[in-house]
Amino acid sequence: MRERIVAGGSVAALVAADALAARGEAVRLLLPERGVGGGFAPIERDGRVLELGVRLLELAYEGVDAASVPPLADYRPAIGGHRPYVPLVDRWVRELLGERVVEVERPRMFFDGAVHDDLYFTTDPLALREALDDGERAAILAEARAARAAAGSDAGLLDPAQAATLAALTTDEASLRNHGPTLHDRLIAPLAGKLVPGGGGRVLATYRRKIWVPLFWPATIAQACNGGQVAFAPSRPFHTVAPNGCCDLVGVLRERLQARGATVETAGRLESVAARADGDVALGFSALGEVSARRPVLGPGPGELFAAIGADYAPEQARSVICWVEARPEDLAWRPSLLNVVDPDVPAVRVSAGGRGAPGTALLTVELRHDVAEADIAEAATRSLARVGLVGPDADLNVVMSAAAPTFALPTADTLEAFERARGALAALGLDALVVGGAADFGADALGEQIVHGLQAAEALGS
Repeated sequence: MRERIVAGGSVAALVAADALAARGEAVRLLLPERGVGGGFAPIERDGRVLELGVRLLELAYEGVDAASVPPLADYRPAIGGHRPYVPLVDRWVRELLGERVVEVERPRMFFDGAVHDDLYFTTDPLALREALDDGERAAILAEARAARAAAGSDAGLLDPAQAATLAALTTDEASLRNHGPTLHDRLIAPLAGKLVPGGGGRVLATYRRKIWVPLFWPATIAQACNGGQVAFAPSRPFHTVAPNGCCDLVGVLRERLQARGATVETAGRLESVAARADGDVALGFSALGEVSARRPVLGPGPGELFAAIGADYAPEQARSVICWVEARPEDLAWRPSLLNVVDPDVPAVRVSAGGRGAPGTALLTVELRHDVAEADIAEAATRSLARVGLVGPDADLNVVMSAAAPTFALPTADTLEAFERARGALAALGLDALVVGGAADFGADALGEQIVHGLQAAEALGS
């Protein structure tokens, strides 16, 4: 039996290799020297485990029936494409991690100087009733009704018939048209502006989820602000992995790969990809040299894979700023699973509680505004924790580490255009290979997408 070659350190590549090994195939997994698991790979430092920002598992969505999951062959990688398959994601995660999968408390948001139920991750519009005053809700009600009338449908731009129109708009444009200016200016624009330069004015509406900014139906917003029943009832519980957070998923998966007999090697960076005359694919790695593979699974990130074929793809990247802070448990008012921080005068964007600190401490991951200077990160993080009420003025805080670096490609029109050109160049090579993860589609880099895509690739190789 000829071995199956899986290249790349993305979750999609690991899942594909694991699924192939589970059915008894000879699998050779070729990994980069670092960054295996992408954003789910932790930083380990002095016995601590640091997550790269908030990391939570989405294992359920309202309206998705576990009894009617589509065939894997029907999956198309795209942002949100995994949603019909979320019961499959749930089963896969629980099979891997068992009772270590635990539900976390509901996310919250810090808005107008107080803590409220969350709007962004939960997508629950009822948060508007608590967070806004009567005058603001009345203004939003009138604007949402006008938006619904102008669109001619309850969903507005979220009507499937408006997909082409939505794809051409920025998040700001779509929000103003579906929500009206009051909700947009109060809750959408402030958070988006803290996350990326230009905020929602540059982020394409289709990819708003990459910065966790929601878009609601006009009818839903009107119902939420009118005080009556809201037809849309989101059900999106979030989970983590005990005891160290979701970053444990990658390590456990790698252990299972080894237990299932897969050969795992460090091959280095993928530097070349070409079709061979015999139908194989020639893969060139920085540390391993050339490997010839029959119908391999290619799972590097888009930057690495596109560079390996000589395609021009150098997108502008968002700057992520993170600080990891330890506190004594008795100094914490509470330890949030996730707190979105909306107020522009607070440098923090999000505070979460994944990872593991030193013994006897509680570790908090503080994600800060994209423009916080490196010299100011520690002060901005500790000041934010006090400002949102998580710690008091006399709390004994220890800044473990801070970092500021380019991370994900900004989801702008220019980025998407460059991505599509590079993906077209890859398709033009006519490789007999399966591309999985973020290089397959600009929106296919979330954990759920990668799990489903990896399972689909393994199934396709068995057909």
